[in-house]
Amino acid sequence: MDAARAPLRDWPARYPDHRAMGVLCSDVPQEMLHAAGFTPVRLRGTSAPLRYADAHLPSFTCALCRSCLDQLLGGELAFLAGTVLAHTCDAMQALADLWRMNTPDSWFVATVMQPVNLGTPAARPYLLAELGRFRQRLAGLAGRPLSDDDLRASIALYDETRRLVGRLQTLRDRLTAVQFFAVLDAAQIMPREQFNPLLAGLLAALDQTPPRAAGPRLFLAGAVLDEPRLLEMVEALGAQVTGDDLCSGSRHFYGQVGGEGDPLAALADYYLQRPPCPARLHPAHDPGRYLLERAREAQADGLLLVLEKFCEPHAFDYALLRPALERAGLPHLLLEMEHTPSLEALRTRLQALVEMLN
Repeated sequence: MDAARAPLRDWPARYPDHRAMGVLCSDVPQEMLHAAGFTPVRLRGTSAPLRYADAHLPSFTCALCRSCLDQLLGGELAFLAGTVLAHTCDAMQALADLWRMNTPDSWFVATVMQPVNLGTPAARPYLLAELGRFRQRLAGLAGRPLSDDDLRASIALYDETRRLVGRLQTLRDRLTAVQFFAVLDAAQIMPREQFNPLLAGLLAALDQTPPRAAGPRLFLAGAVLDEPRLLEMVEALGAQVTGDDLCSGSRHFYGQVGGEGDPLAALADYYLQRPPCPARLHPAHDPGRYLLERAREAQADGLLLVLEKFCEPHAFDYALLRPALERAGLPHLLLEMEHTPSLEALRTRLQALVEMLN
């Protein structure tokens, strides 16, 4: 909990032997950053009042972009060696340009351009070329080549995290929702060399812990969840979160990359084969069917969709999801999260959902 909630400005003091590189999306190949000698730190939004971002981004930009830019302009992210973004939407692409304009020339800023259509024959060769380009840029920053052995070692380290998180998924009924997501948040900001042994120890303790009292079972889906008070409300209302498909949650730790063969090919195949987020397209992927299957696996009684307000990819995706959810008869609630949400309004809507499931 301490690692997940500590202010980012304290990061250098907590991990003095590591160099941090900010990342803003799960589509950034963090193993490559690690192989170059950096610790990827996922940047997240906060509910702190905005001071500078409104001078650069309109109010109809998502809270994640506005809050992260505000942290940069306020100096809270000065400890980073740079920032790597993924081209997922127009707002994120604009943020990349603003990041370059408002940081020194020495600051490393890069955008990883993954293919939008993951099912086209050109997707794999395109992504391999893009990862190769990114590899060369990182080698220039690190002052040394990124060898295949370096990449394989980093992939193995991050695959171990994914394996441990997969084990944690089977024990999430031993933790509150706040505790579970705090563990995942910590994984995204801590050096994995330190995080993995801590999670292994937690799993050993949870094996000896009885499950918590059951209540209505909710499945969470959507983009990032930067408002932990929402999770506190869910628990206070007597419900439990039994599964999720959040970009900042379990989706971030999907599957395994694998260490056989060409490491760049392994990374490319990983990104092409994992379930696409709403910013990507795969002709064989049905978002409604996929989400229903995940909710059923978690034995969920209801679905809670948490969307960043003004996030167009996820809003368009909901138009595809809703008919499938209604046909399946799965109760669901859509919550649009703003930078400073009305907590009482959220509580009222959540309470209505929980009471219906009861």
